[in-house]
Amino acid sequence: MVGNKRLGLALGILLFFTVTILGAPITKAFWGYGDCGDGHPITTMKALYDKNAEIDLDGIPSESFWADPNNINGSYTVPLASEFNTSSFFVVYMNLTFVINDEYLYVLCKWFDNSTRPSLGGNNYDGLYFCWNINVPNFSAYFIDGMVTQPMGGGDVDNWDWTCLSASPPNGSSYYCRDMCFGTTGWYDPNLEIDHVKIGYSFIENKSYTLELQRKLVTNDPYDVQFNEKKLYKFNMGLMNDSTHEDHAISWTFALDLTEDEDQNQIDGFFVPILFSITFIAVIVIIRKKKLIHNH
Repeated sequence: MVGNKRLGLALGILLFFTVTILGAPITKAFWGYGDCGDGHPITTMKALYDKNAEIDLDGIPSESFWADPNNINGSYTVPLASEFNTSSFFVVYMNLTFVINDEYLYVLCKWFDNSTRPSLGGNNYDGLYFCWNINVPNFSAYFIDGMVTQPMGGGDVDNWDWTCLSASPPNGSSYYCRDMCFGTTGWYDPNLEIDHVKIGYSFIENKSYTLELQRKLVTNDPYDVQFNEKKLYKFNMGLMNDSTHEDHAISWTFALDLTEDEDQNQIDGFFVPILFSITFIAVIVIIRKKKLIHNH
């Protein structure tokens, strides 16, 4: 009994310091409810900068920058899931890669689907969307009241929406997808916006989709997210699989990190002479100690 009490006390102290010092919230994991950012840090992704990046939007990632070995922080496997404990529950994993140049943001998305270009008709389709935070104070992947931002403190969210039906353009096509926006009370009039997101898509029948997206970093459209600041851009994604819009898998909240490494490199460079000096002094001290030992 004494051993159990000591073990319990030790675990209690460990938990206390974990919560107090690290600020770790005590939450229970439960799919589909609440802001996942309350339970774990937001995962950040770093886009590879390639000044000469150009793309042939055909949904075929033949461009060398997609496989650039330097892009270790810009390629991720992202899990998405539909509502837990429902008949339509499913989990899917998307391979996601970001690349930028001085004018464009490029995104590569690849995922498995065993029923490509669904022919079910009605509102059933395959598809992909991104929700990018524009100015929502407490942006989250969890939209408690649907596509409105009032529970998050108001503000706007930029929505990129691509869908695929049996009547969609042929395999390898390139075109503009829907580019919409919603805010405090819901969706804005789509006629207020211009579609700025161009996609190229391809599929291997009943196996997988590959989507390439291209968007200018700056569009000067008030309903678009503008990638012109050195900051984190929060977003989340959704995938439709032979379903309606309400029946889809979503990701948790992520952030695209467009802060530059130059400042960090400058800081690191500042310490180079200091480290050199410390090393030099240490060598001198060691030599002198050896001389003293030798003399004795």
